[in-house]
Formats: sequence, structure tokens, C-alpha cells
Amino acid sequence: MAFHTLSFAIFLVATLILTWSLARYNLLRLAILLVASWFFYMNSRPIYIVLILGSTLVDYCCGIGIVSTQSRLRKKALLWLSLMTNLGLLGTFKYYDFFTESIEIALKSAGIVDADTRLPLLKAALPVGISFYTFQTMAYTIDVYRGRQAPIRNFIKFALFVSFFPQLVAGPIVLAKHLVPQFETRPTVTRKQVSDGVFLIIKGLVKKLAIADFLALNLIDRVYDNPGVYSSAEVLLALYAYSMQIYCDFSGYTDMAIGTAKLFGYELPENFNRPYQAESVAKFWRRWHMTLSTWVREYIYFPLGGTHKGEIRAYFNIMAALVIMGLWHGANWTFVWYGVIHGVVVGINRYHNQRRKRLGLKYELRGFKLVWRVAAAFTFVTLARILFRGQDLDQCWRVTDQLLGTDWTFNHIHWKIWAVMGASYAIHWTPKRWVTTAGMRFRVLPAPVQGLVFGVMLAWMVYLSYVNPVPFIYFQF
Repeated sequence: MAFHTLSFAIFLVATLILTWSLARYNLLRLAILLVASWFFYMNSRPIYIVLILGSTLVDYCCGIGIVSTQSRLRKKALLWLSLMTNLGLLGTFKYYDFFTESIEIALKSAGIVDADTRLPLLKAALPVGISFYTFQTMAYTIDVYRGRQAPIRNFIKFALFVSFFPQLVAGPIVLAKHLVPQFETRPTVTRKQVSDGVFLIIKGLVKKLAIADFLALNLIDRVYDNPGVYSSAEVLLALYAYSMQIYCDFSGYTDMAIGTAKLFGYELPENFNRPYQAESVAKFWRRWHMTLSTWVREYIYFPLGGTHKGEIRAYFNIMAALVIMGLWHGANWTFVWYGVIHGVVVGINRYHNQRRKRLGLKYELRGFKLVWRVAAAFTFVTLARILFRGQDLDQCWRVTDQLLGTDWTFNHIHWKIWAVMGASYAIHWTPKRWVTTAGMRFRVLPAPVQGLVFGVMLAWMVYLSYVNPVPFIYFQF
């Protein structure tokens, strides 16, 4: 049930009416919201509700057990039970076939097995949102073990933390200490929250439908399906279009998730901060999918030692963190190499920063120097996404080979593509305060006018419901 469908609009309105009618009975309201979240999840593949229920039960019990026992050995055992359960689910359904096929190829190349040998594959469909909710629950048990999080003893509240439907299938990744306290008190919602929520939903729908899907269907998918038909210039344009598509697709989902949560009276963390304005690849990752970057930094990079165990170890930790972030996105060698090249560039960035500090040079970026750094970082991110978008290394090479050609004409590009790309990039590089101002102006509109604007968007969704909606990109992760 995608956010940009009529069925979700009906589901959302019905859930809002039912839960707010029970606002005086907070626990009952949370229980209804939990059931609604499970129903939402089961719309993809009902059987996979067993996985999220299993992860929820294990981590609920482990969190309480870690605090209840005085034995350090038992605490570690319960922590590892939680981690192995979640990593086991993730590894089985997301990575088992990838690693098995890779091992099979390696064994055949080494001559250890013959060419007809086939290792058993699971061939199971990837459970929607598994990468997100497993990371959330692992963070919870790790924080309980570290003493940073009190165990959540109410099962309904804990299960809702794991399954809260606005952010369940594609984030943002939320920590228990940020969301669960909001479940503790009787919910309230202000006119500002409602206005902000509706504005974010509208903004997300525009990003998804008017920009991301348009660019995907009219340019990007066509170029990747048959790159040989297009000129080098058109391939390059498609790469820049994909950077805008994936940003509008993912940040559009995040906008709708945060906006939907506001309608229920809850706040979710921001996940994007104008990432293409970053002046380095390292800073790009601080602005892109910020909740994942924070998770990897807190639960992988720092535990590995961060920068506190020597320079060589620091570069190793950077590489490990970026490769894990790459592989988190998918079980494919394209994502492994995507993480590797980002790790290399972030490492180079660190080397130059450390060298500048040793020489006592000031870090001042302004004027042309700032523009050049931003352009260089953005161009690297765009070119690296050949590995992100490509289905396999062969397709990535075919796109790259066509990009390196000598034909720099534009024969297949409709003016609407130029218009959408120009408008979307112009908006991305406008001052952030302009969007804030637009939200404030929407907020002060009379409620009937706000309703009219939202009604137009719903009508658009009704129109689009007659065609197959384009799935959100991050649903596959």
C-alpha cells in the first residue's frame, strides 16, 4: 500500500478518524494504531508479518531480560540473541542467495566443483522494510545493553515502535528514545501540526509524482534499458536526472512519512538536508539518509574505534562503514563497489583535512572555490550512482561505455524533461528558508482553502489510481 495511491488515502482517513475518536483512551488508541500498522504491512505479503512479529517478540524479551539479570554473561547472551535474530532474518531473506551464488561462482572458477554444480538457493521475495525495522530493533537492544535506554515493558508500545506504519517500510530509522516517549502521554495535535503535516504530504506527493516518476518513466528507465540508443550527452543527462529522481523519490516518501505522523500527533526525525549542496562526499553522507548515516556511525563506526585507534585503523573503519552502508542497500556486487568507491573518496577527504590541520591552513570555502567543491562532490555522487541504479555490473558497464562516447547531441530529449529537471534543481538550490516560508504561508490559509489544496492532490491520486503507480525506490531495500 504505497503512499501515493487511493487505497492508502482511504486507509489513512479511516485510521485517523478511528484513533482520534479514542484519544481519551491512550492505550486502546495505541492498540488500534498497532493493528492498523500490521494491516498496512500485510498488504505487501501477509505471511511476512510473522517476521516482524518474531523480531518484535525477541527484542521485547531481550530488552527486559538484559536489565533484569545481574550476570554480565547473560546480558551479553541476550544481546547476541537479539542481534543474531535480526541479522539472521536480514541475512537469510536479503543476502543468502547473493552470497551463495558468489561462493558458487568462486568454487567453479577455482575448479573445486564442476560447472553443473548448483548450490541451493532460497529465492524468496524480499520482505518490505526488513532493513529498516531490523536496524531499529537492534539499536534498541544495544542501547538497553549500554544503559542508554530503559527497557520498554508495555508490549503494545514496543510493538508500535517497531511497526509504526508511516516510517515502517522506508524510514526514517527511529530510535526508541525518540518515539516511545511520545506514546506515553495522551496525544494532542495542534492546528500547526495538522497544517505542517498536510503541507509535507503535498510536498512529498509533488516530489514523487511530478518529478521522480516523470523522470523515471520518460528518460532514466529508457536509458538504462537500452543505453546504446542514446548519445553520451543524453546518458549524462539521465545520470543527473537519476540523482534528482532518487532524491525526490526518497525524500518525498520521508516528507509524507513525517507529515502523516504529525497528523497522529507524533514527530519523526528529518532524513535529508539539501544533500546536493554538500561541499564534500563526507558531508554529503551527513545530509543524505541522515538516520542511516547516524545509525552506522553510532553502532558500527564508533564501536570499531572511529578515529581513536590510529590513522590506519581510522581509514579501515571509514571503509568498513561505507561498504556496510552500500551493502545495506542491496545484495549485489554493484552495491559493494558503490560502498568501496565512496569509502575511498571519503578517506581521501579525511587525508586532506588532516593534512590541512597539520599545516595550520584555514578551511575557508567561498566564491568560486565553494562552487567548484560542491559541483565536484555532486558530480562524483551522480557518476557513482551508475552502480546504484544498474541491475548488475554488465549493465553498469554498458551505461559507462556509452557515456564515454563522442556523440554529444540531444535528439531524444523532450522539452518537458528539461523543464522538470531545471525546476527541480533550481528548487533544490534555493535557500531552505524559502520552503519554510511556503509552509508558514500554507499554515495561515483558512482551513477550507487548505482542504481544497489537499482535495486537488487526492483527486490527482484518484486519477493516478487507474494506472500502476511507480513503487518507491527504497521499498526494495
